[in-house]
Amino acid sequence: MDDVDTPMKKPVKVLLAKRRALGDTVLLSSTVAALAAALPEAELSVLVPAAFAPVLEGNPQIKTIYRFEDGNISLLRQFRRERFDHFIRLHASPSASWLARLSGAQHKSSHLQNAATAQRYGKHPNALEWDAFFLRTLFGDGVSLPAPPPKIYLTPAELAEGRTYWERFGLDPAKVVFLGLGASRPTKRWPPEYFARFAELIRDRHELYPAIITGPGEEEARFAGLVVDELRVRGFRPLGGPAGKGDFVHGAGLSVRRLSAVLAACRAYVGNDSGPKHIAVAVGCPTLTLFGPEDPVEWHPYSRAQHPLLFREGLPCRSEDNGRWCGIPVCVKEGHRCLRGIDPMDVLSQFEGLRRL
Repeated sequence: MDDVDTPMKKPVKVLLAKRRALGDTVLLSSTVAALAAALPEAELSVLVPAAFAPVLEGNPQIKTIYRFEDGNISLLRQFRRERFDHFIRLHASPSASWLARLSGAQHKSSHLQNAATAQRYGKHPNALEWDAFFLRTLFGDGVSLPAPPPKIYLTPAELAEGRTYWERFGLDPAKVVFLGLGASRPTKRWPPEYFARFAELIRDRHELYPAIITGPGEEEARFAGLVVDELRVRGFRPLGGPAGKGDFVHGAGLSVRRLSAVLAACRAYVGNDSGPKHIAVAVGCPTLTLFGPEDPVEWHPYSRAQHPLLFREGLPCRSEDNGRWCGIPVCVKEGHRCLRGIDPMDVLSQFEGLRRL
């Protein structure tokens, strides 16, 4: 009998859309990995903010990265040409709703992350579980729970450049501690004098070098200036000056991929819950996160052994979402006690237990 060719099955084409912040984009790599494991023959693409898209570049599980800022007409043309089977709006971004409707995708789905959805799942999901729970409703239990940790794929050249960044200051990268000053609002920031005191402790007790690298935005630059002022009061001098001597790094203006490589090289990240914290996790850098107004149940879905945290439990001023949340931008009445109650000596104690795997 002659052999009969069996028609090849067309791979399922899936577009995952998420228009959120830097940390959410990093975490999307976890969603992609979970779906790729469940649908190994699928072609997975993503639609994300242009500013954060580079953290997903080089990911072998992603076919195409689309950017919201590429222009709606251009995107629609590309989507219709691609003929997606699924257009999935994670976190139900309103800005992607009409793109989904006009995309030509066979199936269009959206996910609301709210209390009603959590009740259906039987728990309040963490940041690695929200998407996985939803994808299970679409593709079955093959989507793993818990989802894998996020991962940023850096090239050997990028990793080498990350080490070189610190070496240009005359530093061994293993002696650098990245101070994470960024935050989505002021009440999520550890006070400037506390950062400076912690920097003083790691300098004097362990001969380590604190580093401040600010991202875009006037507020973060202003806050970094306050921390630098506190460092100078304690006798710190910035590295890279005319004399070539100093004991802290102050930089700015790194792209998200270069920031990723710089974090991959250094000793640890210590600071606020922020996008760079999630980058640090995704490149294998140990982290110590300081949580204030928000319960870490959602935004710290990581191993507490490699990525410990400090958080003051049971404060009654967290009155939203069943006592897990405080959303105010400025704290006057309570004196910001959620973060002022985290002492630099306690942070040092936790930091001293950090180890790279």
